[in-house]
Amino acid sequence: MVTPRIAPLPPDTWPPALRELLDSSRRDGPGRENLFGTLAHHPPLAEAWLHLAHVLTHQGLLEPHLRELAMLRTARRLGSPYVRARHEGHARDIGVAQAAIAATAAADLDAYDWSARESATLRAVDLLAVGTALPAPLWHELSGVFSTPQLLELLVLVGQCAMVCTTLNTLHTPSGGPTVRVDPARCCSAGQCVSTAPEVFAHDEDGLVTLVAERPAATDRLRLAAALCPSGAIQLTAPATTTEGAPLS
Repeated sequence: MVTPRIAPLPPDTWPPALRELLDSSRRDGPGRENLFGTLAHHPPLAEAWLHLAHVLTHQGLLEPHLRELAMLRTARRLGSPYVRARHEGHARDIGVAQAAIAATAAADLDAYDWSARESATLRAVDLLAVGTALPAPLWHELSGVFSTPQLLELLVLVGQCAMVCTTLNTLHTPSGGPTVRVDPARCCSAGQCVSTAPEVFAHDEDGLVTLVAERPAATDRLRLAAALCPSGAIQLTAPATTTEGAPLS
């Protein structure tokens, strides 16, 4: 199991504003609770962080599909599975083609037929995400297709996304709960898992264990339930800490 360097605080200890934000972001998947719970150690910082993210994603001047492509590429460059998965969902929601989403993870950006604005954006991301200043020819190209406010927004967008990625990676913040698997052929219906972690396990009509939640929070009760299973039918797989490959260099 992943052990975070700063353990996320449970939601019942968060400031009200942070709890409200969690309730409004259910679509972002289970990892959001770990992200917000980590930020909850420093409420003023959490508020500033999340306000900037809100401005960029809800009040930004860049076209939404360019914003999502930039964040997908940044997450791929820096190897952040939570950020990558979150924005894959957002990109699909606004109509970005699956082939384009997949192409943001490719080592060779030229393998996909990007528009001029998309290509310039993604080439800029490749440099900005790893702290490299943009060369004059690329800056001139960007200046020809984006307004000054959009250029500023692109720089801050990539910086903010990189900040999230590097913070989560440095702190080993889990991208979600562990995956739970139950082998029905090995289940002996002892029932210890159900009594220990009823939020995760239940009995089916035949008395065999079944899952209430496949990706639950990584609680002590869940670990204990897996350890107590006399037949070894329960397996926990730790959340991923890398994307589909290592960060692009």
